[in-house]
Amino acid sequence: HKDMLMNQTKILKAVRNQDVLLIDVRTKEAYLEGYIPKAVLYPLSEIQRAKTFEFPKNQTIFVYCRSGRRSGIARKILKKHGYKVKNIGGIIKWRLEIEKGNPFVK
Repeated sequence: HKDMLMNQTKILKAVRNQDVLLIDVRTKEAYLEGYIPKAVLYPLSEIQRAKTFEFPKNQTIFVYCRSGRRSGIARKILKKHGYKVKNIGGIIKWRLEIEKGNPFVK
């Protein structure tokens, strides 16, 4: 449990330093109910439909969803497009702060 918190602290720090791009692959509704700070919403359904992605190739991407299943699928797709991607699992295991609502997501 302590390891998980350490890991989550490292994740947040990397995201805040812009070392990694954090993507939430859940639905917009789920995202607005609560997401990891600085996470960008990109639902799995849209990732599955996309032909190309605008992310910089040198940027490491972390993906998550509710349980880790959808983010696992998203990771495979993004990896096929040449990105460095890590599935950090599900928000249900997240123990640090969560943000709700987002003025940029309508």
